[in-house]
Amino acid sequence: MTMPSNELRERVFAAAKETPSLTRSQLQTRIFAIVAIGAVATTALFFAMGGFVRGTRPLELVCFTAGFGLFSAIVLTRLAADRGKSMLGRPRSWLITACVVAAPILAIVAFAAAHLWPENASEPVTEQVHIRCALATIVQGALPLVVLLVPKRGSDPVHPVITGAALGMTAGAWTAMMAYLRCPHAAAGHCIIAHVVPTLVLTALGALLGRVLLRLR
Repeated sequence: MTMPSNELRERVFAAAKETPSLTRSQLQTRIFAIVAIGAVATTALFFAMGGFVRGTRPLELVCFTAGFGLFSAIVLTRLAADRGKSMLGRPRSWLITACVVAAPILAIVAFAAAHLWPENASEPVTEQVHIRCALATIVQGALPLVVLLVPKRGSDPVHPVITGAALGMTAGAWTAMMAYLRCPHAAAGHCIIAHVVPTLVLTALGALLGRVLLRLR
């Protein structure tokens, strides 16, 4: 990882001096409050938009797809939302790798599910259903994205765009998990279009918001 320049270090230290310091306990309390409110709001939105719908899918299929989505979301949250040992955040290469690898893994899971349960993956899905489900996935991912961005605002002097993109992909993984819970369709094509592609949209949105919200002022 490239070492920050002296000018960048001075900017970081100057910003730290100008910013009122919070104790570790106060900071953790603030972050916990934001995450708790966001989690409640996200859950409420999930149920307001229909909640869990199993359809004709076997429970094993739902657990397989949603479980991999949950695992990906937890790993990405740990990687992108946690600063790690450095005050400058995670290395750029780690964040880029997370953005590049996550969506293909989610796509592979969709294909694997279709292979393991072919009788549930052959149902035709209309274009209108693709679009409605994809939009629902993006809407449900907007709240987790905000929750991930707010505690980190103004904290990334090195690569705010990349950090924002990683947080967007993290929100995408969370909403992909919710999509597998609320969407009764198991066709691989539909899951790619309506569950995985929206994670790329959220990644791009996270990059744009990261440029504005996360950069050091």
